[in-house]
Amino acid sequence: MTAVLRSFSLPDIHGEAFVFPFFFDGKPVSGVSCMLSSRNAGDMDVRETGRRNAFLQKIGVDPAKTAACSQTHSQNVAVIGGAVADGCHSTEILYNADGLASGADNMYLSVTVADCLPVYMFDMETGAFSVVHSGWKGTGIVLNALSALKSMNAEKRPETVCAVLGPCICGDCYHVDEERRRVFEARFGREARGSSAEYPLGGVTKGDCLDLRAANAALLTNAGVRNITYCENCTFTDGRLGSFRREGNNFTKMMAVIGRSRHVRPL
Repeated sequence: MTAVLRSFSLPDIHGEAFVFPFFFDGKPVSGVSCMLSSRNAGDMDVRETGRRNAFLQKIGVDPAKTAACSQTHSQNVAVIGGAVADGCHSTEILYNADGLASGADNMYLSVTVADCLPVYMFDMETGAFSVVHSGWKGTGIVLNALSALKSMNAEKRPETVCAVLGPCICGDCYHVDEERRRVFEARFGREARGSSAEYPLGGVTKGDCLDLRAANAALLTNAGVRNITYCENCTFTDGRLGSFRREGNNFTKMMAVIGRSRHVRPL
């Protein structure tokens, strides 16, 4: 069965938060919320506890129920309140992870991103959910997150999972050196994946650029995920979003949040 992809653009607002839904079989999914802070909300580094907590309260999320992890550019996924799956790690190394997964209905999960890709996933069958930070070094982390979600699904069916690929630096703007491009292509390109692999958003490299969205869409599709929504906004060209490439060393880290709630609101 071929993956169903749906694109979206962020609304033309200049507030502090964007909220967007999952789609499954062409319909929006209720009871779970995906959110991304904007550049206007300020830097959401995990050490900025006061700012993060104030922001979460403004969007209707209890900071005491929100787990967080730092940017280490790994493929580590911490499982909150559930069994630990292969390729995942227990909560004791929470701050050394780049992704979180949970089946708890009273938890929110968060990661920070800036140019790297936030990926949100939700299992329609179990209600388990995940959010990861996927940069070029950590590409492949979505498979560990999917493994975590499947560990909470008795039948381990990836087709019950839907995914949202949030804003990131796009495949026309993410210029890299030749060595990095070759490494990325060797790991995630068509030859590495085999001739039968699907690339629903095209190849993972274009000239001297990497395409994080295309690589993650291919990984999820070939793992059996069939409902994928992706954001067309580029962090490098959209000034409402944090971008290391555009802002330099004083870049704005955005916070990506997911939880089983209908009450998260845009600002």
